[in-house]
Amino acid sequence: MRPVPYKVTESNDSRDRMVGSDTQDIRWTLDHIRQHIKQGLPLVPLFNIDVIEASAERAAVRLREGDHVTRPGGSIAGPVQFALADVATYALILAARHDKAAVTVDLTINFLRPATSLPLVAVAAPLRAGRRLFTAEVRISEETTGRLISQATTNYALSQAG
Repeated sequence: MRPVPYKVTESNDSRDRMVGSDTQDIRWTLDHIRQHIKQGLPLVPLFNIDVIEASAERAAVRLREGDHVTRPGGSIAGPVQFALADVATYALILAARHDKAAVTVDLTINFLRPATSLPLVAVAAPLRAGRRLFTAEVRISEETTGRLISQATTNYALSQAG
């Protein structure tokens, strides 16, 4: 099979640039994604969320023990699981599309059972990566038991700049 020749031309219109082709683009390594998320999302250090994996195929984040993660009764609070799913999807988009301006449009989460042991791990995988919308599925499980705790579907709007 012969490669298809193409040429990227200079343009001031950001929609004409290929994602990641600009020589000024930063390298979206796992360490860079971790740093970007830690600095840009204030709930990440508050909830003790760590990015443990990020690639175009999947991203994973871990929720460690902390003062702000449980609700009365001892289970992990729903809003914390929501944040975990959202951060996992954002890490996936940073790795896959390098789009730091992408924003959540919709996140639907199903709580299947109470999470009673930490750490939790959320794994995000792309379902559809379009030009303007990125849809992913996130599965949140207890790391020690492997029990599925919740499942989410997320939609992010991608920026024009990519």
